[in-house]
Amino acid sequence: MFALDFPLRAIDRGGPGSLVSRMRLLYATALVLWTGLAAAAQTTNSASAEKPPHAPTALPAPKAEPENGDVYGTPIARERSGPSEMDIGPVQRHFVRASTLDDEPVNDDHYDNKALKAPEKTALDKRIRVPLIHDVQNDGSLANGNPAMQYELTYLNWGAITQGQIDARRGHYFTITWKNGGPAADFTARFQYREVKSQEVVRTLTQAMPHVHGAVRSYFAVTGQAYLTYGPIVSWRFTVLKGDTVVAEAKSFIW
Repeated sequence: MFALDFPLRAIDRGGPGSLVSRMRLLYATALVLWTGLAAAAQTTNSASAEKPPHAPTALPAPKAEPENGDVYGTPIARERSGPSEMDIGPVQRHFVRASTLDDEPVNDDHYDNKALKAPEKTALDKRIRVPLIHDVQNDGSLANGNPAMQYELTYLNWGAITQGQIDARRGHYFTITWKNGGPAADFTARFQYREVKSQEVVRTLTQAMPHVHGAVRSYFAVTGQAYLTYGPIVSWRFTVLKGDTVVAEAKSFIW
């Protein structure tokens, strides 16, 4: 201000309305305006530099039941009558299985086997043959360690982890190959069998075989609780029925 004031004072020495007074007033006004603008700019920058509020970094605590839990019905308690699908395993699902206990007697020497006394129609057809019957008893490792037979057990027990799953797959498995050399037709594959501990009791498993022509396979097995209670199969008879007539059969030596 001194540098500006000195030359103006030398030019004009008048009173309040002189040129020097007006220049001083103009300078002071500009200084006030500049100071106000600088303060406003500083306030704006400070506001923009403030950090936004922190977003929540944790989810709310989970609730044990939904808010509208009353709309869900009470679970129905169901009794298990046999092994679950997980216990059965992927291989066993191809088999018609007997895995639960029945009302037939055990160790009854005077058992009246009505299944064998019932008359049935028989008209054997030479075009229908049973060339191969393959059975595997899954009851632990083989004593002789035959690799081929050991593979059979590994295949049947694939996926079994718990003791319940292992027990559910214990059993006697039959894979029966038969062939229809005539025209395609609907048949029923029937498997009758006796077990060690139930002696003369004959049990029956059936499998519908629609539109059969050429070679096919039927799968039967006794597994789980039925196998552990009644034991392995000691004699069997496999028949192919067309309607109610037996058209082909194969049976064990001691049937």
